[in-house]
Amino acid sequence: MKTRLLLSSLAVAAVLAPACAQIPNGSFENWTTPTGATYEDPVGWITFNGLAALFPGMGLSCEKGTPGAVGSYYATVTTRESTGIGVLQGIVTLGDITTGRTGFAYTSRPATFTGQWQYNIQPNDSGMVAVILTKWNAVTQEGEVVGGAVAPALGSIAGWQPINVPFEYESSTTPDSAFVVVAASMNAPVTGSFIKVDGLAMSGISTGIAEQEAALLQVFPSPATDRLNLRSGTAMNWASIIDITGRPVLYKAVEGTGIDLNVSGLKPGRYMVQVELAGGKRMVRSFVKE
Repeated sequence: MKTRLLLSSLAVAAVLAPACAQIPNGSFENWTTPTGATYEDPVGWITFNGLAALFPGMGLSCEKGTPGAVGSYYATVTTRESTGIGVLQGIVTLGDITTGRTGFAYTSRPATFTGQWQYNIQPNDSGMVAVILTKWNAVTQEGEVVGGAVAPALGSIAGWQPINVPFEYESSTTPDSAFVVVAASMNAPVTGSFIKVDGLAMSGISTGIAEQEAALLQVFPSPATDRLNLRSGTAMNWASIIDITGRPVLYKAVEGTGIDLNVSGLKPGRYMVQVELAGGKRMVRSFVKE
């Protein structure tokens, strides 16, 4: 039986970089060769290349490509497979590869997540590029979701296309950290799915959250144990659940104004839910799994 290797939960107790207006190395112009390795990793990004390199012929999970959409280079994230390891999820996230901590300090409320991408997601698989903004809660000792932006990837697009996703906020809190993840596969990885990304950035300033939007999407109960209910006054296209480290854990297509998601297999903790409504509007909520 194939073993699916998913990104393990990573600590978020400390920030890793000075507050900045953009995503560190979001254009993938800077690459480095780890000590003793023959491959390159994008500076500041955690990859599975070290694991993939142990299995000759498997191929890397994150590769440098050229020319980039907005510069000299871009990154290709691919789900790979080997008889010695099974299926290795194609996923990269910003962080410190030495400590395994993800995220960077960020204290703004941007309006839009932008970038360039192209992808080919295999049948029965799904991918995404996402940014999650959080605020550390000293009482609960966890990062609480402030908002986020998720660009889901299904099927394929050839040639560079723009990513332009508005941030959705569930509170008026100013975040202190941001987490960025590029995932070629989510909860059911399929060999060969890939995403190419370049020029990832955050722009603009959000003017706040409209009170009337609170009624457009209801997510309950929280805390949840086995089932999570999503109800909207408008038909939904899809729903995605992401953990606090930015790891995608569930994606479901939705037909209608409601869906019940099975969350019994999720580990206890806080998660973010993003839903796309039929008109294309995306909304973000969070819930606690106990």
